[in-house]
Amino acid sequence: MFAILVLCFVALAAAQQPQPCTSPPQWEANIFDYNQQQKFMVRGRLSYDAVYRRERIIEEVNFGSQGDAFDVIALFDSQTEYIYDFKARNCSRRRIERPWRDFGIPQGARSFGEAYIGSSAAPGLGLLVTLWGGNHTTPSNDTVRTFGTWTYQACIPVRFISHSERFGRTETSFFDVTAGISDPNVFIPRRECLTEKEYAMRDILFGKPSKQIQQQ
Repeated sequence: MFAILVLCFVALAAAQQPQPCTSPPQWEANIFDYNQQQKFMVRGRLSYDAVYRRERIIEEVNFGSQGDAFDVIALFDSQTEYIYDFKARNCSRRRIERPWRDFGIPQGARSFGEAYIGSSAAPGLGLLVTLWGGNHTTPSNDTVRTFGTWTYQACIPVRFISHSERFGRTETSFFDVTAGISDPNVFIPRRECLTEKEYAMRDILFGKPSKQIQQQ
C-alpha cells in the first residue's frame, strides 16, 4: 500500500511539471535587436517562418554613430542570404554562417515560472508570460545560454536573450506580433539580387517551398 502511495505522489509531481507551449511557426513582428559585444542595434519588421527556416527583415542598423538600412532575406535551408542596401542601391548575396534562431521555447529548456508584465492587480493592467531558459550547443560546437519570455496565451515571443562566447549577448524584443505571413511573396528576393534566369523562375525557386507545412 505504501509503495502504491509513493508511486501516486511521483506521478502527481511529474504531472505538475511545467510543459513548454508551442509558438506559432509563422508570424511577423516589429523587433528591436541589440548586441553589446558586436556593438550593433537593429530595428525592423521581421517575417519569420520556422517551417521552412527562413526570415526576412527590413531593418535599420546602427553601428555606433553610423546608420544603414537593409532588406535582408535569409534562407537557412539553402544557406544563402540576400542583402539589399538601401543607401548604395545594390544587392549582394553570401553564405549564411550563423545558426538558425528559433524563437520558440528551446527543447529541454527549464521553466522559471510565470509572471506579469505590468500588474495583476486588475484585468487589463498586465500581460501574463511564461519564463524559460537553458543551454544548448550549436553544430559549430558553440555553447549558447538562452532566456526568454512568451505569452501565456498563444505562446507569442515577447523577449529573447542569448549569450555565447562567439556571438556575445543578444537581446531581442518583439512588438505588434501578427500570426501568419501576410504576403506569400515576401521571401522572394528583389530583382537586383537575382540573375535574369533566377528572376524568370523566382516563383518556383523562392515562392513555393518543397516541404509540407507541419501540423502543430
